Formats: sequence, C-alpha cells, structure tokens
Amino acid sequence: MSVAGTIARPTRRALALLAAAVCATVGVGLVGPTAAHADPSASQLEHGMDSTWSKMETNGEKLKQNEDALAKNERKSKQLGKQIAPLEKKVDAMYKEVGTYAAAAYRGGNLSALNSMLKYGSPTTMLDQMATLDRMAADQHAKVAKYEKAKKKLDASKAKYDKLIASNKAEAKKLSAQKKKLQSDMATMQKQWMKTAAARKNTGTALPQMPYIPGPGGVAVRYAIAHLGDPYVWATAGPNTFDCSGLTSASWAAAGVHMRAYTYSQYAAFPHVTRADLQPGDLVFYNGGEHVAIYIGRYDGTSYVIHAPQPGEYVKVSTLDYPGSWYGAVRP
Repeated sequence: MSVAGTIARPTRRALALLAAAVCATVGVGLVGPTAAHADPSASQLEHGMDSTWSKMETNGEKLKQNEDALAKNERKSKQLGKQIAPLEKKVDAMYKEVGTYAAAAYRGGNLSALNSMLKYGSPTTMLDQMATLDRMAADQHAKVAKYEKAKKKLDASKAKYDKLIASNKAEAKKLSAQKKKLQSDMATMQKQWMKTAAARKNTGTALPQMPYIPGPGGVAVRYAIAHLGDPYVWATAGPNTFDCSGLTSASWAAAGVHMRAYTYSQYAAFPHVTRADLQPGDLVFYNGGEHVAIYIGRYDGTSYVIHAPQPGEYVKVSTLDYPGSWYGAVRP
C-alpha cells in the first residue's frame, strides 16, 4: 500500500467522526457502529507494515551513512587539530623571541645609550649592534607570518570539518527520532497483526534435500536453516528474531566471520562473485543492495536461498530469483 493510501483511510475515518458529531448536534441519531472503531484487518496491517518497513530500511541506510560520515569527519578534524597544535606553539615561541629582540634593540633612554657606548666604545658600534638586532627581529617577524599563514589555512580546514560534524550530529538526532517513531509504529502494528487469525509461521518453499556442506559456508547455511520460521523483526540479529542483514551476519558469525548487520557494508566488505560461481554460504543481494539472502545451493535444477524477507513474515527458503531483482553476490 502506498503512503498516500495509508493516510487516506484515517482521513476518511476522521470525516466520518466529524459527520457524526454534526448530526448529533442537529438531533439526527446514527444507527449502528461506525467504521471508525473497526480494528484494521490483517491485510491492512500487512500493507502498513510493508510501507513502514520500507521507510525503516531507508532510515537505517541514512543513519549508517551519516554515522560513517561523522566518524570520517571527526577523524579529519582530529588530524588537523594535531597539525595545528605545534604551529600554535611555534608561533607563540617566535613571538616571544621577537619580543626579546625588540626589547634588546629598543630598550630606551639616554642612560642605556650611554652604557652601550661605554661598553662597545663608540656610537657607531652601538648602532651596528642595534641594526643587527633589528634585522633579526624583522626576520623573525617574516617567519612568524609564514607560520601564521599555514595555521590560518589549517584553521579554515578544521572549521569546515567541525561544521560538517555539527551537521552530522544534527542529522543523527533527526534520523534517530524518525527511527524511534517508525519502530513504535511497527511495534504497534505487529502486536495488532499477531492478534489476527492470519498470523502463522511460513517457511516458504519446501527445503530441498541437501547434502552435507563442509567449511564455513556450510556452518552459515546450517545456522540459518536452524532458524527457519523465526519472525522478521527489523534491526535484530538473533537469537530468535532477524532482519535480512541480521540473519546473514548472525549466520556467518557462527562460522567465525564477523560483519556489520548492514546490507551495503556486507556487499562492500567481501570479494564479489558471479551468479554462475555461487557457492553455499555466499551472500546474494537484491533490489539495489537493499535486501540480502544466503545462497544454500542448486538442487534438481533449481537454485535456493534462505532469508528474512520483511515484517509479517518469517525466515524462509525461496528460489534464487524470488526475493527480487538480482544485484550481486559476495563470498565472506
């Protein structure tokens, strides 16, 4: 069901309630219950969960992308901070040195000049010494300007990344609030759905007769098969509920291979394999990388996967093409 459809139903209910209120005001009674108080059907709940699930998947993708961007920007800001710190110390030290030269060159008063003449023997010697100090001070000023220019450039770069960090944190707060609302909506619909007679375990296509699969891939496949019929719950990775990437990460964790419970991360983390080269345990991705399943093998001419499809469904076996349009595959 579309988002527009989700909104349209409560709008009609609201209009019905408003009409009832108006009729009551003018003394017209309504007979019988109104549709506004009817519980949503299993079909309506499933459509609502599908729509919310899609939004949750998008939200989760944005959250993880924003999390990666925040970490990257924080690392860059920290690196720039480390480069700026010694420059600040250098500039401070050189300003102090310039001050020392200036004080030596221009420490004033006739008494100082007289003392200098007595010490160095003549006004010419004194002036030469002061000119030397002045040139040294000017040279230090030039060096300070050079360091200050370098520091200013780094400061500008750090300010850019600090601004990005602030934006990432604001976006994370916004997306987290959206996630909380979507999770609450999903939990409410799941509770309602579980009350309906339509709720039952469905393991999908019959599990083919499979030989023993050796190696880590076999461990991952057997873990997933052991959880056939466990319900899909978004953003979970076991032990009794899974979403699609949660099932793949938990299955491969049983084989000693750890990965993020995130489809795009899993797709990027391992070597890619072609459809023709699939082996049991390989991760197969669908619909632009939004969904992932575990390949369990080809038997009697048909290739199969096991996956956690979407809210309202359970971990089940499907033919290779059933979950959606092929995107790619990787081998952990």
